[in-house]
Amino acid sequence: MVSFIVLLICYTASLLFFLNEVRKPDYKKTYLVRKTIQSLAFLAVLVLSWRICGQTFLFLQLLPAFLCCLIGDVLLALYNKFRKKRMFATGLCVFLAGHLFFLHRMSSMQTFAWTDLIFPACGVVIAAVMTGSKSFHTGRLRPCILIYTFFVSALFAKSVHVAWSMPDAFHVTAALGCLLFFASDFSILFLYFYKTRDIRIHLFNLASYYMGMFFLASCMLFA
Repeated sequence: MVSFIVLLICYTASLLFFLNEVRKPDYKKTYLVRKTIQSLAFLAVLVLSWRICGQTFLFLQLLPAFLCCLIGDVLLALYNKFRKKRMFATGLCVFLAGHLFFLHRMSSMQTFAWTDLIFPACGVVIAAVMTGSKSFHTGRLRPCILIYTFFVSALFAKSVHVAWSMPDAFHVTAALGCLLFFASDFSILFLYFYKTRDIRIHLFNLASYYMGMFFLASCMLFA
């Protein structure tokens, strides 16, 4: 628990500094570098958690997912700067791969049931209705967004199912991470595709994502 608290304080301090920089009007000048550094921070939390608890097999299961998220972060930061849809689509695919790695880990703890598909199906319907409205401009990316929505919703649903069945610190912390990850991904619709942009959405997106990644990385301490 002490290790968890120390990591949480250090990581949160780093994140607050990053968010404060994003609030500045000229944040895009250093956004790519700063975001990459913050993403390396959750990778550092994963490595430190592994070194503390010694769960090598679990670490090797989680590492590909975190590497995918790191690469996805860089690609979306580049999209923020250059506004090329190919970068966003590639970043989305890399993040999808990360979700699949996380989902594989969750499924290894508890096999999939048909009830695990209810929430993802609802998520896709809601996303389809939202992106079909005149307030959102997704263009050719809409099918990709709906596919991505299914899997990020499936990850969240599965994590809750696992935590409900095995309500210990490890599974609950992982489920909290998946919840924040889901909230962050949902906010992307408003961040990139809504008719107006709001810095508060951007800050919420970053805060929920990076805290979600922290909990997913540090849950290993409770394994």
